[in-house]
Amino acid sequence: MSSTWNGEYYIALECKDLQANAMAIDSTGNIVLLAGRRYLAIRNLEDCGSPEFQKFPRQSKYDVGAAEWNPTHYHKELCVISSNQRLDVLTWRLDELIATFSVRAHTRVITDLNWHKFDPNLLASCSVDTFIHLWDLRDSRRPTLSLSAIAEASQVKWNKVSTHLLATAHEGDIKIWDQRKGTAPIQYIAAHLSKIHGLDWSPTSENHICSSSQDNTVKFFDTTNPRRAECVLTTNAPVWRARYTPFGTGLVTAVVPQLRRGENSLLLWNTANRATPMHTFVGHRDVVLEFEWKKQTPGDSNFQLITWSKDQTLLVWKIEPFIQKLCGYEPVDPRERNDLGRDTVDSFKLFKKASPKIQPLQQEFSLLNVHIPNLVIKRMDSIARYVLVSAAVNNFNVHLKVSFPSAYPHGVPPGFEVIKEGSNINESIIIQLLQMLKHLAQQRVSKNRTCLEPCLRQMVTTLEQLSTDNENNRLYNRPYLEPSSLFSGYNDAYIPFPRTSGAKFCSVGTLVCFNRPMFSRRLSTKMDATPRIVSTTPRALSALENIYSKRNDDMTVSAFYYQRQRSRVKQNYSKITKAVVHIYDTMGLSFVNRQLAEEYILDGDVGTICKHNAAAAAVVGRWDLVQAWTLAELVAGPQQADEENLWNNHPFGNKLMQSLISHYASQHDVQMAAMLCCIFGKEHDVSSRKSSLKSLLPQSQLVPGKKWLKSEGSPYHTIPSADVVADGWVLPMMRTTRSSSLDNLTIEGPIRIPPQKTIPNSMYEYYKLAYAETLHRWQLIYNRIEVLKYMSVVPEPHKGVEFVSECKDCLKPTRFGNCKTCRKLTMKCIVCDISVRGSANTCAYCGHGGHTKCLKWWFSFKDICLTGCGCKCLIEAAEIFTA
Repeated sequence: MSSTWNGEYYIALECKDLQANAMAIDSTGNIVLLAGRRYLAIRNLEDCGSPEFQKFPRQSKYDVGAAEWNPTHYHKELCVISSNQRLDVLTWRLDELIATFSVRAHTRVITDLNWHKFDPNLLASCSVDTFIHLWDLRDSRRPTLSLSAIAEASQVKWNKVSTHLLATAHEGDIKIWDQRKGTAPIQYIAAHLSKIHGLDWSPTSENHICSSSQDNTVKFFDTTNPRRAECVLTTNAPVWRARYTPFGTGLVTAVVPQLRRGENSLLLWNTANRATPMHTFVGHRDVVLEFEWKKQTPGDSNFQLITWSKDQTLLVWKIEPFIQKLCGYEPVDPRERNDLGRDTVDSFKLFKKASPKIQPLQQEFSLLNVHIPNLVIKRMDSIARYVLVSAAVNNFNVHLKVSFPSAYPHGVPPGFEVIKEGSNINESIIIQLLQMLKHLAQQRVSKNRTCLEPCLRQMVTTLEQLSTDNENNRLYNRPYLEPSSLFSGYNDAYIPFPRTSGAKFCSVGTLVCFNRPMFSRRLSTKMDATPRIVSTTPRALSALENIYSKRNDDMTVSAFYYQRQRSRVKQNYSKITKAVVHIYDTMGLSFVNRQLAEEYILDGDVGTICKHNAAAAAVVGRWDLVQAWTLAELVAGPQQADEENLWNNHPFGNKLMQSLISHYASQHDVQMAAMLCCIFGKEHDVSSRKSSLKSLLPQSQLVPGKKWLKSEGSPYHTIPSADVVADGWVLPMMRTTRSSSLDNLTIEGPIRIPPQKTIPNSMYEYYKLAYAETLHRWQLIYNRIEVLKYMSVVPEPHKGVEFVSECKDCLKPTRFGNCKTCRKLTMKCIVCDISVRGSANTCAYCGHGGHTKCLKWWFSFKDICLTGCGCKCLIEAAEIFTA
């Protein structure tokens, strides 16, 4: 904790362990309250002898949402804080903070509260539950009036002039209420398109209100004509709070704390001149959470602004007379009054004559943001009218002096001078930098605008660009090796040249294309000295030797890729753009349709499936698929009438099925081919489907020495292996290399049909597998599972140790927890003699076991089996697995 003075403020508190997020100043302006989850802290700002805050522990798991002292003199000792859904009224008396009463005010989190400006017993609160409650401290059992709105209320503020009006904010709207006129609002203002964070009534007019919003604006409204805002103040960040100053036409704004964009300063505006802020309060190291004005003491011409920041620092700012003048207020110094009892007007005129006029340069210095990245302001002298700054960008260090003529900024630009002592930039960069600064300054002063901060920011940006260009030149201008030394000792015929363009079909219906930048290609055309040298990508790195010998120029792979010559196009380096990757949607070129994949079904009898799928195909306009599903339904009729009549016995079953599947496979419509393979295997288990599909083909067509379909690779792979390629076939769209997943599937040539005009059985499985992968890429997981159910994959036999227990009642072996013969639990615990359910352990040597907890307890003090068999289970079982 510390207390120090600065040119504009003194630090009243710096306490890291407080972690307060709410602040309130009492009506006298001397007592400050800081409220957090763990503590409530109070300090008298006028008591300089005790810099410590007086802390009061707070037992709550919720943060304090809002805090406010009673603004009237009658109840100046009362303070209210909100925590979640509760309101706590506290009393500050005799250096003690006493809880007066607490009430659960709302059913949701309280967002704001506000004391009545004139009635000491009246308090308003609003919440996410859409209600605004008015409380009378003399009867806190229930609200005296409840106002209901459709949307949640984020702000509530009593009018500072009228005793009956209050305003509330609901998302981007404002509602004006009169407590005398029931529960309906008397005025509705559609203020913003984004959320309103703050409201504030004018201290002089009961009909004027301002609102600060997420849309980076502060709007001013007249409640008698609310259709349009009277004026709009635009900022560079969302505004958290906007409050009128107690003097002149000033307004103070703060940014939203949640953004934390480095905007830790408060801005002072003049509502009569909204082009630029009049003053910037710079001092906090983090965002400002709350700020309030301290009541002016008699005889003091300076106002004071108190701010509390997320850096846990309290600052008290002195608002000097020259800052008040920027807001259109002429302060009167009581010391200027004479003893002859002159009136206020004479005293005001006397002070106005004696007070010096504020200089534009002094105002610009006060508004300058000193936290510009990579820039340090060393000195600002408003009397000598110059500024010294230092910029450090990468490897550039620049010291600059800015001199301001007496006529600045009315059409006369300042002078810029680079101080060579301490600067490490060459003459060409100095000339470019000064030309840029003079041009920008001339543009600004031609409109009578100040130019110091824009010029300083542009200087840093220009130095960054020049530093980047200089680094690129250093890379490209490095010493080149001779071709003979560059390529000697390497077998460059096997080193592929970097790919400069290409296209690839990825995922489902996506084509990715990339190419060289257009500028480099145009440049390469101009640079080719000999027409017979074709500017194409070489096959290998060794091919550059011929290019070197013909062009007689030093080049590298990077130089060839960018096609640049140092002597001719050195000035165009900055114009070389980056290559752009283009992604195209090619779904219109494919027969596979996502809408059909979502609508197709495989559940039910074959006739129902065919009817449903035909209707789905008709919706998307695929009439060829409608005919195919209708044919499939007609052929499926005899099979369903006679369940013993298999497909191979039907006169049209085999040939029609093979014809349909072959047709759609040749058209690369893997979706229809896979669906037909699935429905014609319907109502058969794995074994029957295997025999049925085998019977479709003569035994001579089966691949000798191969199983039906064997899943290889890791058993944890979620996609079955896709390395089945039959003899004499090239599956359309699918051929894998080195991978068991379908990520490497590529489009091959047209399908090659063997002379027998029949399809090997593995092709059916391949269609299903490819379609399942397509569904997986579309994230249609359940549809994919339905297709995979029809995969004829024979599971691998179990390999490894298998434990078989013996039922204690019927003495029959079983592999499960329940005996299939007597339906009883097969294991009883040797410790508690109760049937085992859940976690169990068994000795691999003697076969005795039981509950894991029981065995753990027994073997914690014994090392021999409880049954008396003499087995030392822990030792014997370990020897079995280590042998």
